[in-house]
Amino acid sequence: MEKYLEYSTDVINQLTKKYKNCDFQFFLAQSNVNISVFFVLTNSSVLSGENLWEDISKEIALKYQSKLETVYEKWNLYIIYATSDITPKELKNKIENDKFSSRKIVEDSYNKDLSEDEAYRLIVKHITNADLKKIVEETQEVTISAYIPKNEKLWELLLDEEKLIGDRKAQAAFVKKINTI
Repeated sequence: MEKYLEYSTDVINQLTKKYKNCDFQFFLAQSNVNISVFFVLTNSSVLSGENLWEDISKEIALKYQSKLETVYEKWNLYIIYATSDITPKELKNKIENDKFSSRKIVEDSYNKDLSEDEAYRLIVKHITNADLKKIVEETQEVTISAYIPKNEKLWELLLDEEKLIGDRKAQAAFVKKINTI
């Protein structure tokens, strides 16, 4: 646990000095494995400018991820870009679909202080889904009833086991049957 904090503190300090328009924080979540989460708080125009998000991702990979020992530690690295404005869909998709080094998430329209509780809430929301069991337990039972077609004659036509694919004569006959209903 201490190695994570030591590595992350060095990285956070270096990133903070280099990228003045961003605020950086690190949280270590523990599930079955340790999950390293870097938070980058800024606005979307800063992220998109000169693809800053890519540079930040590369630096975290080089200065933090490369020091992790196991494949599980390396695999469970996340970067959450929390933007104060609405992030354009194209930029959000580009960031979240980038597969280099870590999984990336964009939380846009984010205007809260990033406390430990708030970081945990975002980690649960986007990564661990730890509240999923509670949601499932609270879900009411749903009864599925049999489908009752509005037009039973049409439904009967659809139940026929006629092969229509690629058979133009059969398709034409089927259309004639529909038109008679």
